[in-house]
Amino acid sequence: MNKKLQDIYAFLKANRSYNKPIQIGSYKMALLPYETTFEKVYALLYNTLNSQSQVNMDKSAIFFKRIAASKSNLNSLADFLKTIGGTAQTPLTYKSIFELLTKQESWGDKTAALFVKAVYHCHVGYANEFHFWNDAPKELSKEDELFLPVDAVIYFIFKTIGSPCSNTFLGINKYLKINFSKSNFEVWDDLWFWGFITQKSSGKTRIMQFNEEKYWNLLDAPKDQNTINKTKQLANQFIDLIKRN
Repeated sequence: MNKKLQDIYAFLKANRSYNKPIQIGSYKMALLPYETTFEKVYALLYNTLNSQSQVNMDKSAIFFKRIAASKSNLNSLADFLKTIGGTAQTPLTYKSIFELLTKQESWGDKTAALFVKAVYHCHVGYANEFHFWNDAPKELSKEDELFLPVDAVIYFIFKTIGSPCSNTFLGINKYLKINFSKSNFEVWDDLWFWGFITQKSSGKTRIMQFNEEKYWNLLDAPKDQNTINKTKQLANQFIDLIKRN
């Protein structure tokens, strides 16, 4: 196993409290204004898809029209899976959500993984007070799995460390699942936060340094100076781990 990735994982696990309020804040914004399950699911789908930089609006409109016409079918995970192409035999798993969402108009691997991560957080993880489906799994079964939402930030990290795997969405996910515990796989999601605030870009060129401007653009990141100073200190530790030979 890649020793550098082991150390990065230990860093992420030890510092989960820094990304947690940012993610919980995003769930509050997406879910709390709404009362019905349909409204919550629709808002979470909408916010997830539109967080991406390049959305094909013609295709996404087709998807949302179908979802809007299925209000009564979004009150449970079982009905949601049927709405996006599942059957009565489709397992009620996070893996099923991912696999079926990737087949929908304008949904790719990363956006599907982002939505699944949010559903997982709201039913199993540290935001489970926001749960909306009574039949969503309360733990990962032997047959279930999550996927890391790999984007440009994470691709750059794997490239910089000298990727021990195929530098693709499936390649990175497969490598991490083989070498790290599935029960704690969701810890890897924090890789985006630390990568995001330690990367500066100019065109296609990226450099690694604490990017306080990006930190200030995260709505729910604590803005007191003590927290910013501590975050900067940890961000520099993260950069040292990434760049270490």
